Amino acid sequence: MAIVETCDLVRLVVNKVVVPPEPVRRGNPGYPRLRAVRLLVYSKIAGLENDSWVVRHLKKRRDVARSLGFRRVPHRTTVGRWWRRYSGLLGEVFNWLSGLVQLLAPTSILVVDSTPLADLYDMEAEWGFTGRGPFRGFKLHAAVNQLGLPLRAVVTPGNRHDSPLLPSLLDDLEADYVLADAGYDSKENREAVGSMGAKPVIALNPRRGARKRPRHGRLLREKRYLVEQFNSLVKDPVLKGCWIRPKGLVKKASVVTAGLIGLNTTAIESMLEGEPSLRAVSRHWL
Repeated sequence: MAIVETCDLVRLVVNKVVVPPEPVRRGNPGYPRLRAVRLLVYSKIAGLENDSWVVRHLKKRRDVARSLGFRRVPHRTTVGRWWRRYSGLLGEVFNWLSGLVQLLAPTSILVVDSTPLADLYDMEAEWGFTGRGPFRGFKLHAAVNQLGLPLRAVVTPGNRHDSPLLPSLLDDLEADYVLADAGYDSKENREAVGSMGAKPVIALNPRRGARKRPRHGRLLREKRYLVEQFNSLVKDPVLKGCWIRPKGLVKKASVVTAGLIGLNTTAIESMLEGEPSLRAVSRHWL
């Protein structure tokens, strides 16, 4: 994707999100939050792995800085603070984009799962467990649609259980079926799926005793690859391990959210060009 096209996409996406007015204050006014959020989103779409790369890139490409609304390039530490300060706004941008994805491709299937974001040295990291064994770090919990695109996502410490997060991942979404593995097997989760008008297709947890197998189990076996494909793509070519250097849950979550914004922004462009698949979208990062 060309640099100019990337800047145009970022301005279009971020400007569509309602940015609360900033209070008038004395002294140096600093950088408007709209421009700051533009830069954070742009950094992930452009594949800039850390704050130093962002500043170096803007100094080399003054046209990009001007396109994003900057007369002068911010300092590296300033960009670092923005990840924490504007985490909520990044979430709003992601949710707005999610709504646009649903308009272009109405959701028939939602697949929910988590994937570890390993980090041994962050003070806020916790030990968690996956099918491959224990890990120390954080988790990305996501709900993806039938195209493998994320519609909801949240980052937590590694010791958070998957099951209690399912209702929040379904918030304000519509679907015909919600697919999940045995880690989400609970009465509360099935009721949460039913309350959104969808059919739960959740694998049975053998620890909860023998029960009747869920209907549409074949659908779970055939479509679970969607979230597995997403997990593989988002951690390697999209995020490229960029959650390791930032310290603290808030900053890591912001970096991951900006990466998901970049993924969905590129996906929307591909959908408008008639290539509505995660495989087509991933060509931008590969």
